[in-house]
Amino acid sequence: MRIIGYSSIDKALLTDTGTIDISDDIGLILRKRGCAGLWEGDKYVHCDSDAAPFCERCGGILPDPCVMCRGECTKREKTCTIEHSVYLAIFSPGLIKVGVSKTRRLETRLMEQGADIGLEIARFPDGELARKRERELAAKYPDRVTFENKVDGLSQTVNGETLRAIYGRYDADSILHFEYFREKPWMKPIVLEPHENMAVSGRVLGVKGQALVIEKGSTLYAINLDGLVGYDVEEGKGQVSLQTSLLEFNRQGEI
Repeated sequence: MRIIGYSSIDKALLTDTGTIDISDDIGLILRKRGCAGLWEGDKYVHCDSDAAPFCERCGGILPDPCVMCRGECTKREKTCTIEHSVYLAIFSPGLIKVGVSKTRRLETRLMEQGADIGLEIARFPDGELARKRERELAAKYPDRVTFENKVDGLSQTVNGETLRAIYGRYDADSILHFEYFREKPWMKPIVLEPHENMAVSGRVLGVKGQALVIEKGSTLYAINLDGLVGYDVEEGKGQVSLQTSLLEFNRQGEI
């Protein structure tokens, strides 16, 4: 089966034959990587291309103009005519990102990114107005935070001074707090780069945004779930499959 996507909220990998639970102990072996295919409406279309994670055909779809919008609609007819929220996503220890979400998806959007705290600082009747406000704030806050920067703060808490400064500057309509781990990470995870024939197994500590954090041998490892898309994968079960561990690759100089 081939990994074609994932849900960090549901803690599941989506494959072309079903889903793989990644909320507890896991045992996976990555095989060949190729194109993850595409969706046509609610129908998945398989692709045999070796290009990963997407071939030109499957990955060449033009992005939604709404995603690229910076406050001036380029569509023939504006379609973002529902409430949108401008938010600040705070990542430990003190990274702040500005963004826009449909108001009804605000909590979900913040969790998808792995924010520790989210503040709704403005609400508008459509997405175009929200994007204009986002663009104004982009001079102060980035609208992107890298995976590496997020991992750097996984074992830390949000800086109190950062919170006080934000709370004092904005009259937030709502403040959301999120927890992603069954227990607080006690170290900065070692980042693993997926590759063919790599075994991934251990106890899942949690999924924070696109970061899958695994405990093995009293050490924490993090994998960017985006990097798993396109891999053919074999799923092991029970203790036998977990014998092929991340520690084996550590001893072989792979991590």
